[in-house]
Amino acid sequence: VHEIDKPGNIETVRYWDVDGDGRVEVVPNAADKIVVYKLVRDAAGKPAGKFEKTQLHQGGIGHGLGYGDINGDGRGDFVGVGGWLECPKEGLKGQWAWHPEFKFGMTSVPILVYDVDEDDLADLIFGAGHPYGLWWYKQGKDADGKRGWTKNDIDPDRSQYHDMTLADVDNDGKPELVTGKRYRAHNGRDPGASDPIGVYYFKIDRGRFRRVTLDYGPADKTAGMGLFFWVADVDGNGWKDIVAPGKSGLYLFRNMGALKNRSDGREK
Repeated sequence: VHEIDKPGNIETVRYWDVDGDGRVEVVPNAADKIVVYKLVRDAAGKPAGKFEKTQLHQGGIGHGLGYGDINGDGRGDFVGVGGWLECPKEGLKGQWAWHPEFKFGMTSVPILVYDVDEDDLADLIFGAGHPYGLWWYKQGKDADGKRGWTKNDIDPDRSQYHDMTLADVDNDGKPELVTGKRYRAHNGRDPGASDPIGVYYFKIDRGRFRRVTLDYGPADKTAGMGLFFWVADVDGNGWKDIVAPGKSGLYLFRNMGALKNRSDGREK
């Protein structure tokens, strides 16, 4: 075991290419701060077995963490529950600017940055993490260019949407929102802890979300969506599968592709 650092209590870790060199950095959701760990390499590009730590911000991050280009300048920014952290031209070496434009409370990890309504402004998608709710927040600007955020429901009736990703699971060239309920995240103490669990993806169409249910029911018979599920083509058939870990078990959802209408061969 090799200790990297002790940044504080860590619930989950994300991997994003923060400096744009084509290799991911390690970003933990820890202690209400943004801290980035970059793997040190020698002149030949070989890993040196140690990490370079850069703390970018303290405060306003809370139970939630996201990464993406908020302001459209081509650089990735960080998102917390109390605002977003703007990347400067100098990247990790520069001074990052904090914008306290919202106050979400508790959210999923990650908070997704995506242009939901295709208006060329990045929006935010996230769950409540532990309580009920799954939402997207529309980014808008007034006549003076001041940025604002408008809340929109996706699924307010299910709790513990804790992990999520965007992935094209139906091969239509557009990403779907893949997520589900985390089972017993706080050992039965969360709102809706006894509700059925499930795994879903949501079709996104210019601000409208349509849920497709892959599994739903009691925890002893159903898959949930714990921390760090994965979406990848496991069996090599050209369709992305879902690996869903959690306290209800470890499950593989094999994507068999579009169903065919036997009479005319068309997909349905």
